[in-house]
Amino acid sequence: MKQIKMVRDLMYESPPTVGPHESLGNAGRLMMESRQKRLAVVDEGGRLVGLISDRDLRLAADSPLLEESASEMLDTLQNHHVREIMTTAVHTIEAEAPVVEAAQLMRVAEVGGLPVVEYDESGNDEMLVGMITQQQLLDYLIVLLSDEEP
Repeated sequence: MKQIKMVRDLMYESPPTVGPHESLGNAGRLMMESRQKRLAVVDEGGRLVGLISDRDLRLAADSPLLEESASEMLDTLQNHHVREIMTTAVHTIEAEAPVVEAAQLMRVAEVGGLPVVEYDESGNDEMLVGMITQQQLLDYLIVLLSDEEP
């Protein structure tokens, strides 16, 4: 069985993204449509500037005790922007990093996914190239333990 050893072998490329000026309602709809729990926030040049999660959206809504449907909550969030609640101190990993490093970082940082980045020519800006999640790591662990082909 071929073992996947690098993040690039396990990540999904071209994850759904939002811009910082996008409405929270649009971000929530994109999360629902793409069935993602987090979205990378990128600027016009594709540089990673933040991350927004479904938890961030739930906390931005008035209260989890309110009896609003998901679509009503998204309508409420339509007047607010991603930049207002996005996390800017984002844990990232490079595509050439070992998968075990991604798992360790997710565990220590207590996050469910990591944007996968490459650095631009200046070495300063992180360009989003993919995303790796706990779900992918668990799926790969199942493959390893069941001796199936990845």
